[in-house]
Amino acid sequence: MPKKGPKPDYGIDAPDLVRLFFMSGVSAFVIFILLYLNLDTQFYWRGLLLSVFAIIALYLIGMGCLMIYESKVKKIYERNTILDRLKLRGSEYILDVGCGRGLMLIGAAKRLVTGKAIGVDIWQSKDQSKNTMEATLSNAQMECVADKIDVKTADMRSLPFEDASFDIVVSHWVVHNLEKDLDRKKALSEMVRVLRSGGTLALTDISNRREYLTELTALGLLNIYAVSSSLRDVILGGLSFGSFRPATIFALKPNDLGK
Repeated sequence: MPKKGPKPDYGIDAPDLVRLFFMSGVSAFVIFILLYLNLDTQFYWRGLLLSVFAIIALYLIGMGCLMIYESKVKKIYERNTILDRLKLRGSEYILDVGCGRGLMLIGAAKRLVTGKAIGVDIWQSKDQSKNTMEATLSNAQMECVADKIDVKTADMRSLPFEDASFDIVVSHWVVHNLEKDLDRKKALSEMVRVLRSGGTLALTDISNRREYLTELTALGLLNIYAVSSSLRDVILGGLSFGSFRPATIFALKPNDLGK
């Protein structure tokens, strides 16, 4: 049998947070063990504290595992679902805003024939583990699409492209990293600016859903709708106290809005 080559690695999102979850969870578990071994503690308080630290340890370690699952498994499936909805012909020029190590960028490139996929990022490792331009190019090489992609260093609030340069603009789990709402609005405005008339924006993020829907409507886009799972919203929203509710927003730039 032929040897299998190396597989692309799309990293782990928010690696510092994942690390914090695991370290805190292990610490809580150690406290649980110490309390369990301390037989001198009053029975009632000992039992209560054991329960509290057991729950804390399970929650924190479970959240760390969930984030790894979302980064390594769920995002791959989600990528394919999003690209299926775009119904690419193969000739499109596609921009991936905040491409990271190339998950969406490379997935789109694999569906192109004569088109091109461009990715931009500022390559922050706090947003994605080992996030570098070299890692993206390496993944593209392993996926045999190096000739169909290009990557640039650029801020999503000031994209280095002319108006109406792309048929499709995608962004996946990126815009929420901008803490100020004015910065997020600027990023959305830039995505719309570089999108051609009749082009589609596919914006996936873990929060700010209503804000994005409102802003894209204000920017003049049409056929705006969000795709999410109600059950996933309830479960992940509950576990994260409302901070993690992934959804993909699709919107169309009308022919009379810019070029």
